[in-house]
This record gives sequence, C-alpha cells and structure tokens, in this order.
Amino acid sequence: MCRELNRSNRSAGHHLKISDAMLDVLQLVQAYCNKTEGVFDHLVPRALQHAGYNVSFDLVKLRDHPVDVDIFDIQKHQALAINPETQTIELPHQINFELLNYLPFCKIKGYTIERLIKLNDVEGIMQKGSLRLRLMLILAFAVTVPLIGSGYLLIHRSEQALMNEKENKLFGIAHTLDNAMLGNFDNLLSEKEKSLPREAKIKLLNARLKKITDQIVLANPGVGAGYYSKDLDAIITYGPSSEYGNTIGESIAPDHKGREVMTEGIPLAIKGPMVRGNILNSMVPMFRNGRVIGYVWANELTESIDSQIQKMEASMYLALGLALLLGLGITLFSANMVSASVQLIVTGLRRLRADLNHRLPMSSGEFGEITAAINDMAQNLRNTRSHTEIIMESMADGIITVDTAGKVTALNAAATSITGLGKEIIGTDYSDIQTQGWLLETLNTGKTFIGYEMDFPHASGRIVPISVSTSLLHNGEKPLGAVVVFKDLTDRKSFEERVRRVDRLAAVGELAAGVAHEIRNPLTAISGSVQLMLGEISEDNPIRNFGNIILKEVSRLNVVVEDLLYFARPSKNFIARIQPNELIRETVELLTPSMKKDLVSLQVILDPDVQAITVDAGLIKQVLVNLLLNAIQSLPAQGGHITVTTHSVENGVKLGIQDTGEGIATENLVRIFDPFFTTKDRGTGLGLAVSSKIIEIHHGYLEVESELGVGTLFKIFLPYESSEEPKGETSGESEKEII
Repeated sequence: MCRELNRSNRSAGHHLKISDAMLDVLQLVQAYCNKTEGVFDHLVPRALQHAGYNVSFDLVKLRDHPVDVDIFDIQKHQALAINPETQTIELPHQINFELLNYLPFCKIKGYTIERLIKLNDVEGIMQKGSLRLRLMLILAFAVTVPLIGSGYLLIHRSEQALMNEKENKLFGIAHTLDNAMLGNFDNLLSEKEKSLPREAKIKLLNARLKKITDQIVLANPGVGAGYYSKDLDAIITYGPSSEYGNTIGESIAPDHKGREVMTEGIPLAIKGPMVRGNILNSMVPMFRNGRVIGYVWANELTESIDSQIQKMEASMYLALGLALLLGLGITLFSANMVSASVQLIVTGLRRLRADLNHRLPMSSGEFGEITAAINDMAQNLRNTRSHTEIIMESMADGIITVDTAGKVTALNAAATSITGLGKEIIGTDYSDIQTQGWLLETLNTGKTFIGYEMDFPHASGRIVPISVSTSLLHNGEKPLGAVVVFKDLTDRKSFEERVRRVDRLAAVGELAAGVAHEIRNPLTAISGSVQLMLGEISEDNPIRNFGNIILKEVSRLNVVVEDLLYFARPSKNFIARIQPNELIRETVELLTPSMKKDLVSLQVILDPDVQAITVDAGLIKQVLVNLLLNAIQSLPAQGGHITVTTHSVENGVKLGIQDTGEGIATENLVRIFDPFFTTKDRGTGLGLAVSSKIIEIHHGYLEVESELGVGTLFKIFLPYESSEEPKGETSGESEKEII
C-alpha cells in the first residue's frame, strides 16, 4: 500500500522531507480526486509528477457506493497519509464502521488518535519554535541591519562633521591671526632693523607679534597658533608663548606640510605628529602683494578632539543600543503574536483530526478569516459524515474492529459503555485487552463465531456477561481485518435469574403448602390433648409446667405453619390505587422511633413523577417494613445510614432501600430468597421469601445488590399496569426529604 516519495533524481537517494512535501502532495491528490468520477473497486496505482517530484499512491474502494456518489464522500473514504517515520505516502484502506475524519482526509495507519496527536504535538512544538525563531531572525535582520548600518553612518558622519567643525574653527582662528598682522614681516621692522642678523630679526618680530598670538589663543583655550616666516624660514610666534616660546626661531622640517602650503598657496588641514605633538593643524598661507610671505596656523591636540568624539560615540551607541533593544522587543512581540496565532490554528487543526465538533477560537484580521474558513470547513465535514458512522454510534450492540495485524482500529459508543474501554485502545493489540481468542481466531482462520457467551471484565472491575459474534472484514480479494459484535446480557441474565427464582419458589411453595397442612392437623390434636390433660391436673402438679411448654412450642409451630401457608398462597385482599411516595412516608414514620433509638440516619428521595399503582397496601408495607428492619439490623451498633428512594420508569416505579451495613457475602446472595435460609440467630428465614412472593403476585420483582463492608441495596419494581416488565427509566428531577 505504500510507495516511496523520492526526488525525480532517484540516484541521489534523497528522501523528500515531509514538511516540504505534505501540503503540495495532499493538494495534488485532492485535485486528482476532484477530477475523478465514480469510485474505485480495486487497488488502482496512480503516478503523478509535481514540481519536479514523482508521486506514487494507491486508490482503493472502502465500501460499496453507487456510481453517482458525492465527490466529498469519495474523498472522505480515501484516507491518504504521510508516515512521519518512514517518510512515505500511504493510503491505508481503512475499512471499519468509524471513519476517522482527519484533515485533509489523512489517517496514519497503525496509529491511535492519541498517539498521532502526541506525535503532532511534538512536531508542532518544534514547528512552533522553528517558526518563532525564523520570524525573529527575519525581523531581527530587518530591524538590526538598518539600525546598525544607519548608526555606523551616523557615527561616521558625526565624527566627520566634528572634524570639519574643528577644522573650520581652526581655519577661522588662523585667518584671524593673519588679519591681525597688517602688512608683511618687513613692515614690522625699521630700515636699520632689516639689516640685522636673522636671529635678531626673529626676536624683534616675536616681540611685536607675540601679544597678538597670545590674545587669540587665550580666547580659544586648548588651541595653539602662530606665525611662520618664509624668508626667515623660522617660527616667529607660537602661542601660548608661555608653553611654546622655546620653539621660536626653529625651522620646520623639509617634508612639513607647511612648506606645501607656502609653495602651493592653498590652505591645508592635517592630523598627525608635529612640533606640538599629535594635533589637528589648520594652516593658511599669508599673501602680501600677491606673494606668499609665510603661513599662519591654528592647531588643537587630538586628545581633546578624540575625547569629544568618544563622548559623542558613547551617546550615539547608547541611543543605538536602546533602539536595537526596542526593535528586538517589538520583533519578539510580533513574532510571538504571529507564532501564537499560527500555533492556535495548528493546534485546532490537530483537534479537528480527532474531533470535528471542536471549533477554533475566533481571531481578528487575516487570521480570523483563516479560522472562520476552517470552522466552516469543519462544519461542512460534520454535515457530510457517513451514514455508516452514525449507524455504528447509534447501535446498542458493541462493535470493535481490528486490522490484519490484530490492532484495534475502531470501537463504537456501545462498546465503550459495555467494556469501559475508550478510544485510547485504538492502535493497541486486541490480545492486550481480551485474552479470549475468538476474534483473533476469526482473523487467523476465517472461522465465524455466533452468539458465544462469556464474562467480560469491565474496566471498573465488575463482570459483564456478553454474547460475542465475530466475522471477517474483506474487500472480496483479501481480508482487511475482523469485527466482533457483542451484546450486553446483564438484563437478560437478571430476568432469567428472576424466572428461575419464581419457578423455584413456586415449587417450594407447593411443597410448603402440603407440609403445612400435614403439620397443622397433628398440631391441633396435640394442642387439644394437652389442654384436656391440663384440665385434669391440679394447679400444683409439676407436670403442668411441661404441658405449658408444649402449648407454647405448638403455638410457635402454628406461626411457622401460617407463614408457610402465606408463603405458598399469599392473597391480595385489599387492592386499591395507592401513591408509592405516600406508602414510603407511612412506613418510614412507623419505623422512625426505632431508627432514632439505634442512631440510624435516614434519607428519603422521592420522585414527584411517580404515579399511583394498584396494589394491596398492607402487603407492600409489610415488604417495606421487612426490608427496612433487615437494613437496620445490618448496621453497626454505633448507627449507620439508610437511603429510601422512588424513581419513575417508563411503565412502573422502582423503590430502593440501601444501607451502609456489613453487606451480604457473595455465596449467600443467590440463597437469600430461599425459604428458611437465614444468617441470623433468630428468625425463620421466611421474611425475604415472603417479600419476594408478595412482589411477584403484584407482577413485579425484587432484586438485591451487595458488597461486603459497603452495604446492601434492595430494588423493588412495581408496574403501573399489571403483567409488564420495565422498559427503561424516564428522566426527571427528584424531590428530597431528609429525615
């Protein structure tokens, strides 16, 4: 039934992953089914190609259909699956009475619903984490890359802007210094001074320009500035002179950029080691009469500039970090929202595979449209459920089906009710839940079993008598599994037991009547003879005591004889319409003093829907008194609890008397209605036998349930009309009276 789903290049030997293929393949096969008319009555191999993949699968008829069957019905009975372990496509021919509605028409062969959901939950958790991770990575990439790129550009441009600002500032100072000197260097010297040696000229020029330089740098803290003479090839001033006065008269190096400024006649800003140290130096050529006579400069230590840049970068990195955190927070929130919405839909779809009555919670936006569409689809699937499934669930008989491997594939509601086993057994071996081999023998040999009776252990621990029938499931060519149909025989067994008890009591009653008559006549003769004898004996004769003992015991025997005769032929002398609830109240009121004395708590639950019945009220009250006295006597010395109930059923009333006493042993339960059977030290053992006989002549029955250490429940059924058995119970609220 399985064909591998491989890539078109078979030599690669690489299986297509389920997550990549499932949606496309299912849609492909669904489209193929939509184009197909009629049904397939045998295995039909199909090979299709889609998106470069070769897809092979089989179609098979699951049950008989007319040719014009609705296409949705066809789809429903073609259960396609992709096995997550073997990574193969399967089409199990799921022939059973409960066709599981997976979406879209997929049922993994050999898997229980719970196992499938568990596998999907694990896969779903992984998919959920993977989806969230992918969303987070995508959104994080979309957020962080632009932020980091923008931050880098912003920082870079800010640094450049700061450098430009510093350069412009220093150029401005240099121009100010240039403008502060009127004329050229020679104009600052007299004719006599012009002939002085170089060093003397430098000193004179420094003395006349130093003040200007110091004033300008004083106005710009951290800035160094000065004049350089091209003709003298020397530093004229370098302010602050208090710091750099020792450099006066020095010449710049041959490769110093100042020489380029003087040669090219263009301003220049450079950064690097110079006379002052690592500085940003802005140099401006000094033009006088169209000739460069030197240059002025203004510089600033790079430590100061770097400090400002670092502060600016720190602020910008902080802002960028906050923006990244905010972006990642929004990303995580968005990813969680999308992932949660997707997971909600995925979880709902898994639930729908096993329970089409489940509805996905509504969402907003596009996800709301998706969930609404899924709910509508599920509703349509529910509306098109097969009649076979409905019939199976409606049957009173239990049904369990197994596949050819002996694994349970389906069971109906009646099977669950009778056995106590639920859907969790689907996919398990039938031999694990039932050691009786009829179904498995049918599966292995084809032999059919009809109406075999057995006792089945209910999941609750009680034993349920059932009738079992088995047969093979096949499609005409080969077996597809087997089915077992079983009927609950509890009611039938109970009825048969009542019939046997009635027959047994009838026979005993006839015997008792004959024995009673035979005993009554001798007892009468004995009693009369003793009375005559006592009449002839004086009052002080010791024999008189023996005579009185004989009369007392004869009287007791007469009571037993009367009970025997009553048991044999009880009569309804006072037939009337009686309300059972009222009869219960009267009986309870009669025994209330005795119950209070024995510390017995009583609860009376009366069904207001109970109708009047036609009975001998005295006889029924006698039965109730007898059962209540038995209940009281079964309770421990410190008291106990008794519950009396009435409940209306379809054609009669059920009375219940339940106690919390010591209970009745299992071996005694089958004998308690037999005449003369008793476990008490006193009593004749006719009470329950007579009670059962009284209920019988009213066309009802008396039943008992008991468990040692728990208590006993006596149930009486009395028909509204004579000669009818109860057919079921009616629903209705009960009124409660606590006494």
